Amino acid sequence: MDSAIGKTGGCQCGAVRYQLTAPPEMLYACHCRDCQKQSSSAFGMSLIVQRDAVDFTEGAEKLKIWDTYGDDGQLKRCAFCPECGTRIYHASGDDDASISIKAGALDDTGWLRPIAHIWLQSAQPWLVIDPEAGPCFAQEPDDEANLADLWQQQSTQA
Repeated sequence: MDSAIGKTGGCQCGAVRYQLTAPPEMLYACHCRDCQKQSSSAFGMSLIVQRDAVDFTEGAEKLKIWDTYGDDGQLKRCAFCPECGTRIYHASGDDDASISIKAGALDDTGWLRPIAHIWLQSAQPWLVIDPEAGPCFAQEPDDEANLADLWQQQSTQA
């Protein structure tokens, strides 16, 4: 999705700002309890990008890091603004090539179309998801490469 190049985002208070410098690898909606808690909503949206495709234009040195662990024991490093608390990204570690930008922090979210919904076993019971909109998974998909391929196909059709 080349149209994502140049898209900007940041925290609510404006202390942290960034710009995307390369197309994302994929976008999915995650309905796990961790994403529900961190977003204070029904789900979180994860925009997977290469770490070096995010140019922090303001406040990168201010980011606060908090580490937690998923149900599988894998490290999840969470970066957020220490002033307003807005989540900016998640990563598996400091040397991760890809990070998960929290898509709701983008300035323009109108172009976002998740390729899949994951962790539906934890989804809010009132949420209706159109099965025609893309793959749906009760938990984490076995192979995210398939989702990246679907994202690329969708991006070339847009």
